[in-house]
Amino acid sequence: MRKTDKPVVFTNESQPQWGFGIILEDKPDRAVFLFEQGEKRIFKKPLIQGLKPTEALSPEELEAIDARLRGRRLSPSQKAPAKGTKAKKAPASKAQTYASFEEQLRWFEKEFVGGFEGERFLAEERGGENLKAKKGHKGPAMLLAREQLAPDRFKSASTEELFEAAKRVVQFTTIVHPMEGAIAFGSMKEEDRAAFVAALGELLHGTGDYGARFDRFVNAVNITDAEGKAKKLTWPLATLLPAMYHPAEHVCVKPMYFEQQAPIAGLSVNKSEAPSGAGYARFLEVARATQKQLESAGHRPRDLMDVYSFIWRSQSYKPPKSEPVSEPVSGA
Repeated sequence: MRKTDKPVVFTNESQPQWGFGIILEDKPDRAVFLFEQGEKRIFKKPLIQGLKPTEALSPEELEAIDARLRGRRLSPSQKAPAKGTKAKKAPASKAQTYASFEEQLRWFEKEFVGGFEGERFLAEERGGENLKAKKGHKGPAMLLAREQLAPDRFKSASTEELFEAAKRVVQFTTIVHPMEGAIAFGSMKEEDRAAFVAALGELLHGTGDYGARFDRFVNAVNITDAEGKAKKLTWPLATLLPAMYHPAEHVCVKPMYFEQQAPIAGLSVNKSEAPSGAGYARFLEVARATQKQLESAGHRPRDLMDVYSFIWRSQSYKPPKSEPVSEPVSGA
């Protein structure tokens, strides 16, 4: 396991109920992990399978999970302060932002040589005809969505078949973590699934005001946590399926990164607002404005899914302190 400057949080694809995990011990022959369900797991390195670093979380979220899990093994100096004293809050870490679109674009062009058609972008984000499809590739996931969630399917398939199809599309990506996506989907009661499928069909293939259709879809997603309590619907889950089916028209929203992107596009959004049609329209405006900026700079994103990748990869990047995002401007 290679060491990095930021925490690495893992999930086990074959055991998603374990939740997030971190490495406690890394030895030549084995690695010891601690998962959210509270147990340590020992893996022999030659036999490790299914463990993947999660790509669905921000640097801040990774650091918070790492700190929370390691808090179960506090050293004396790290224990809670004595009663009557106030603990100092650690400063919140913040993903690297950019002073301008030009600065952001320089980072993208340096890291993804060849842009949206380059080898790295295809291998890590989009996928391609000559590449073996893997979980996380957006291209194959969009093909699956168009196949499984086509209009004819909503006419011929059963409620359960369509519900499982939607879950498969969510599972195929790394945009939404299993605890917020596929596992949360599985918690939906059978009596709620018909309303969900109907709202999804209207969202993907209906007519009329999209904001109103989006609101009805949000209201139809009734999911619960492990204790059976209502679970909050996140922006990535609320926006993933239409973004996969209609990538030219819709975008998947990671609110923190979109909030950071908005000023670069001359806009403003609030990452903390709950999913709604009106809020989605504002996030979509950020994506479309960024798409225009990319096109004006000579790049050709295929659709808003490429724009999503540009936003999240650049805004989630956290350079070492000694590494500037871009070269200093001459004469500055």
